[in-house]
Amino acid sequence: MSKKITSLDNKDIKHVKKLVNKSRFRKETKTFVIEGKRELKMASKNGYVLNKIYYNPNIIDFKQVSDKFDCEIVEVSNIIYSKISVRNTTEGIIGLVSEKKQIISVEEKKINLALVIDGVEKPGNIGAILRSCDASNVNLIILTNQKCDLYNPNIIRSSLGTVFSQKIIQLDSKKAYDLLKKYNYSIYATSLETNKSYESIKYDNPCAIVVGSENLGISKFWEKNADELIKIPMLGLIDSLNVSVSAAITLFEVNRQNKFSL
Repeated sequence: MSKKITSLDNKDIKHVKKLVNKSRFRKETKTFVIEGKRELKMASKNGYVLNKIYYNPNIIDFKQVSDKFDCEIVEVSNIIYSKISVRNTTEGIIGLVSEKKQIISVEEKKINLALVIDGVEKPGNIGAILRSCDASNVNLIILTNQKCDLYNPNIIRSSLGTVFSQKIIQLDSKKAYDLLKKYNYSIYATSLETNKSYESIKYDNPCAIVVGSENLGISKFWEKNADELIKIPMLGLIDSLNVSVSAAITLFEVNRQNKFSL
């Protein structure tokens, strides 16, 4: 039998709402909120500790929750669930989860592919990029000049939980560059300040792709220090694609050249 909460004034519910809405609180407590069965299972499978689960019995049965997750389970009413949920359509399950310590390492594989996400602001774009990284077998993701915390609910949602299954580290640009060069990565940065097409490059092994913010592109550091600046040619009136689309196109070109054997 699970505990039941029916009051919006309950301190646990106030705590969850604060985690959903406040990036600083997530960082201070090193905890965050996950909504959805797939995302919770992905986090649990990849070493994240599930501390507590809140479920709405009008949407999902207690047994469906207890059979899949081994932690404290709390029942909440419709009105409470609506206040802590961030999705328009929901599966009726929300988890309170602890962060996992970052481990800075680079795996030695036949072919290594890294992505640097530099100053990207919109959570939905970061989540979409992480999905592309999963699909294109990226071995390492580095966040630099970060504007949005990794456990923002919209990153979790738009990544379909792949934020939990990948090796992601957060560094300043100089440390990121030093790490990549320590392992002999060639660095290719997407930029409007070049005429060199991304298709004209022979992507060396190992290699790293750098993508920049929606408005400003990559920072001056990466413009100066990348081995090559590359560009996706535009055929219409606009001069660039959405950053998540640019990342996907470039990553899959690296895969194509290597016959999808990364």
